[in-house]
Amino acid sequence: MTKTLNNQNTYYRITYNGEGIYNALKNIVGLDTWKDLLNNKQLNWLPKPPEYSSKNISYFTKKGYELFEQKTLPILLKCLEKENIKINIYNEICNNILYIDEYQIVIEISEK
Repeated sequence: MTKTLNNQNTYYRITYNGEGIYNALKNIVGLDTWKDLLNNKQLNWLPKPPEYSSKNISYFTKKGYELFEQKTLPILLKCLEKENIKINIYNEICNNILYIDEYQIVIEISEK
């Protein structure tokens, strides 16, 4: 299924060494630091999907990406190397969309 949000057709997937940037951060900083970061409103501002598993991938909408770049990226750059952050831009999302809001889309990965 292909969906757009409010006639928007640009979505952003941000990875670090091929892994979703939040998961990469969690793995790099360790559990105690990760828990502290979750209390930081600059990092933890996205609405929470009802469920999220390892079979899910999330994308920012344009609005979500702009907020990520303004609020979150400066914090992440204190822990992650900028040259390993990759931003992929998509014009459509074709998959099982589990959750959608004005900031993000969460899809379920299709089994191949």
